[in-house]
Amino acid sequence: MATAPDVHPRSEPNLTDRIAQRLMDEITGGQYQIGDVLPPEQAIADRFGVSRTVLREAVSRLKSEGIVSSKQGRGLQVIANTPLSVLRIQAAGQHDTAQILGIVELRRGVEIEAAALAAERRTDTDLIDMRAALDAMAEAIDTGDVALGVEADLGFHRAIARATRNDNYIMFFDFMAVLLHKNVEVSRRRSSKVSGRGAQAQKEHAKVFAAIEKGDPDMARQFARIHVVNTEARLRSAGLERASR
Repeated sequence: MATAPDVHPRSEPNLTDRIAQRLMDEITGGQYQIGDVLPPEQAIADRFGVSRTVLREAVSRLKSEGIVSSKQGRGLQVIANTPLSVLRIQAAGQHDTAQILGIVELRRGVEIEAAALAAERRTDTDLIDMRAALDAMAEAIDTGDVALGVEADLGFHRAIARATRNDNYIMFFDFMAVLLHKNVEVSRRRSSKVSGRGAQAQKEHAKVFAAIEKGDPDMARQFARIHVVNTEARLRSAGLERASR
């Protein structure tokens, strides 16, 4: 039986898509080996003739596909140099409460167990990174800087993923980071409009950190679960409030 032709027009790849593909081709074409560190972002952007914003979006694609990973103090490191089977999940829009909550549900299993492993395996450097992220989140709450809060929030959870000493957690976090960025941004923007929500989330982060610092996996698991469940509750409440207007 003949296959019906695809009658839907194919859209041309945009600039970000093209740069992501060029980087992918270089990495999977043998130019880089696993463990190699890519040149600085500005150097790559200049070579391709694009802005750093475009390059960062392209790099986010490669992170989500498990090809590169951000290593603090080292830049972008190649963690795979062959095309991988890629899990694709639709990113949530700012007003897509159902999809946002779906991503929060996915976070439960990953972040709760990551916190427990981090409590068992963290190093002093991991704790320093987590504390720095907590301090940045506190500053973001004080100043109302949502962008800083988002990056610090993701930085905190990225530090936990690194502390698991399990590359699969790190790679999955890099994949999830693209989705979590929107998830966290929406959560923080909505929380900033309701007095006390940001401070409550900060207290939850602090308790997760304290359990990891103490080296107590059961406590870390407990407080991570409370944080994710409360995040879901805050988003549900914000969504219902918006729908009722």
